[in-house]
Amino acid sequence: MHKGTADALTSHGASSNPAAATCPVPHGNPTTNEKLSSCLVPHNSQSASPTEQRQESSVFSKLNPLNYMFQSIPQDRAPNQTYALPTSRDESSIPRGSGDGNWEYPSPQQMYNALLRKGYTDTDITAVESMVAVHNFLNEGAWGEIVEWERRFGKGLCRGWEVSKRGEENAPLELRRLEAQEGGQQPQPTLIRFQGRPNDMTPKAAMLQMLGRIYPSKFG
Repeated sequence: MHKGTADALTSHGASSNPAAATCPVPHGNPTTNEKLSSCLVPHNSQSASPTEQRQESSVFSKLNPLNYMFQSIPQDRAPNQTYALPTSRDESSIPRGSGDGNWEYPSPQQMYNALLRKGYTDTDITAVESMVAVHNFLNEGAWGEIVEWERRFGKGLCRGWEVSKRGEENAPLELRRLEAQEGGQQPQPTLIRFQGRPNDMTPKAAMLQMLGRIYPSKFG
């Protein structure tokens, strides 16, 4: 490009000053060319800025790694809070992995304070008690499913198949029969920590997604 430009200028009339007809870019130095052709802004870089990284690390450093809640959630009222929320906490049926009793659910006041600290300042305070009730109900239901799964498959897939092969309606009876032969139920599972995995697809979800592609009219 630079050579063509110089030839065009020469054909129209050369300058009396030889330096004026030469390109200012030193073509013979590849290192200089590379520096000149590179943009100072890394457009393809997707790493977070130092400020964002500091903010993210500062937020996660305040969370309890066992339940991803803040290390200390006060029961005090939030600033400008006029609606009173209960401060009592309900004990769950979920045993702690440490063996130190069961996990406790946060009180409505603690839940509201945690929401505010996470930036959800538009939360309807009158709905927090219902939110906590639904939260606890879903956790209890999920834990019940985990306990039943461990009863059936905790000793291996072969035993789980032995329980399930006669159909779901006969599985509870078959499970009780096997437990009687084995000398009673196996030890109850415990929960080490709460940790959501929203980006991980379950086997059931993967199967339904595949069926939706094959039979979109029925599973789409």
